[in-house]
Amino acid sequence: MALRQRRRLQLFAWLPDFCLMLLFRGCLIGAVNLKSSNQNPVVQEFESAVLSCVITDSQTNNPRIEWKKIKDAQTSYVFFDNKIQVKPVSPVCTVPKAVPVGKMATLYCQEKEGYPQPHYSWYRNDEPLPKDSRAYPRFKNSSFLINSETGTLVFSAVHKDDSGRYYCTASNDAGSARCAEQHMEVYDLNIGGIVGGILVVLAVLVLITVGICCAYRRGYFLSSKQNEESYKSPGRPDGVNYIRTEEEGDFRHKSSFVI
Repeated sequence: MALRQRRRLQLFAWLPDFCLMLLFRGCLIGAVNLKSSNQNPVVQEFESAVLSCVITDSQTNNPRIEWKKIKDAQTSYVFFDNKIQVKPVSPVCTVPKAVPVGKMATLYCQEKEGYPQPHYSWYRNDEPLPKDSRAYPRFKNSSFLINSETGTLVFSAVHKDDSGRYYCTASNDAGSARCAEQHMEVYDLNIGGIVGGILVVLAVLVLITVGICCAYRRGYFLSSKQNEESYKSPGRPDGVNYIRTEEEGDFRHKSSFVI
């Protein structure tokens, strides 16, 4: 005996400047045969619409009935159990471009449109990563944890094998979406080069200091006023001033008396 069950969904169209047209077709999905009493409903903006779904044949007593909005062959949201489920959009991923070996690194993945809240997964070189690298021998050279609720991928200490192309997916019951892949490079620290650079800088500072000290000793940093004072003749202690007149062309002394 055919089981006839009717499901109705009341929708409100909010799309501006045009009518919302929904097309339905009778179809056979597995063991459930569905059809709609109105295959071409047309509704004006801001008006309600009643859509019907009739189960004419089913081999299960409690079939799962879902309504999906499909545009450009993509599902934008799903209505199930009197709740609207919205497919996630492409998440925003943040991946550091370069990290030195042994340092901590955090990769972020965020999506805010999906409902219910999506779960996150990370991929490296198109291969899925586990939530905990310590639980899998193939990732013995890595040390990372993935939080599927927040979308973070945290490396406690990166290894050379952690270099690669990373991307994240956000998924819920309505669908999934992924971000564009980004490359993370893990590089070795050149300890010898760093020490050599420090030694060169110290040598340059020593040479500059020695040069400044030698310049001070030779008087290169004395001002012109100090030079004039160093070459000025000392005063006469006997109290006699020697002056020269234009007429005489020679020196004469002038006595001065101190009372």
